[in-house]
Amino acid sequence: MAPLSQSYPDAVRRPALSIRMGGGLGPTASAAGEDPWQRSTRSIMSRCALAPHVDLALIALSNDAQAPAVAVDDAGEIALGYEDAETTLVFTATVDKIYLTIHGFQCIETANGSSALGRFRINQSYEKQSAGDIVSDLASQAGVQTDAVESGVDLPFYVVDDRRSAWEQIAQLARMSGFAAYFTVEDKLCFKALAQGQPAQTFTYGLDILAFQASQSPGPALTFAVVGEGAAGSQGEEAWSWLIKDPSSVTAEAGGGPIRKVISSPALRSSQSAQTAADGLAAETQQKVNIGRIITPGAPAVVVGSTIEVADLPADELNGVGLVTRVIHEFSKTSGFISRIDFYKPGNGGGGVP
Repeated sequence: MAPLSQSYPDAVRRPALSIRMGGGLGPTASAAGEDPWQRSTRSIMSRCALAPHVDLALIALSNDAQAPAVAVDDAGEIALGYEDAETTLVFTATVDKIYLTIHGFQCIETANGSSALGRFRINQSYEKQSAGDIVSDLASQAGVQTDAVESGVDLPFYVVDDRRSAWEQIAQLARMSGFAAYFTVEDKLCFKALAQGQPAQTFTYGLDILAFQASQSPGPALTFAVVGEGAAGSQGEEAWSWLIKDPSSVTAEAGGGPIRKVISSPALRSSQSAQTAADGLAAETQQKVNIGRIITPGAPAVVVGSTIEVADLPADELNGVGLVTRVIHEFSKTSGFISRIDFYKPGNGGGGVP
């Protein structure tokens, strides 16, 4: 008789949540010592992505006397994970709206700094500033904290107007600089180029990939020709306000496709800034060549801007590393904890919005 195997399958991991919101961020406890968030939370959905998408998190609570008290503008944190390990912060939140229903639950809609920037509109001009300087100023005026804000393209003169929100303005500045803009889970703004790093998690076929889809398309057919204004590139910075008859000195191309797309950008007043903008646009289209989505058991360590790895898929070209552009976490007491992760496989360039 063959000996019994000493290898056993892993037990099902039980999802766990931790919410601290309002009341000085401390979890409140009932008279019996029970955390009301653990008792009353029915489901959580968080969605974070690159600008200009606005991040949000929805919490569905039982609407009864033992549910935690929450008010608009309460600040807090949402962490998800499993009972056999510590929970991981996935969203730093401010209560934006509270919906009450007749079906026995309430829905709490929370947002981060992307919502504040999405609502903020201003008319203002900037002289001799970098894109990063403008982003930092807009974030400061909107009351938003920043993390990594890199310089980006230099702009002798730039106008921000209230036809677009500050978040849309920042997304445009990111494209011009070949960057990406997004918020960390700590609610701090990042404005920088996406770059491949150590994978936050490796997803393996047959182990922790519930579903996988990928899209491969031909390389972009466009050549971007960016045309600026002024003579700063050939006559020095003091000539930023000049208008010139021949724009060749402030024109740059990138992309290499057979279709030429001309873009006029009055804010660009030097050949270098025009080239940076053209390169950023070309990188943006390049990022649409190899994109994918993974559905997996909850992966709270994966965040926007991080690197993931896919392994052991039957088609070898689908394996490799990707840069994360959107993460959706869904937690439910009836359906468990899953994550939907959108990514692209890096090629030429490393920033922008796919």
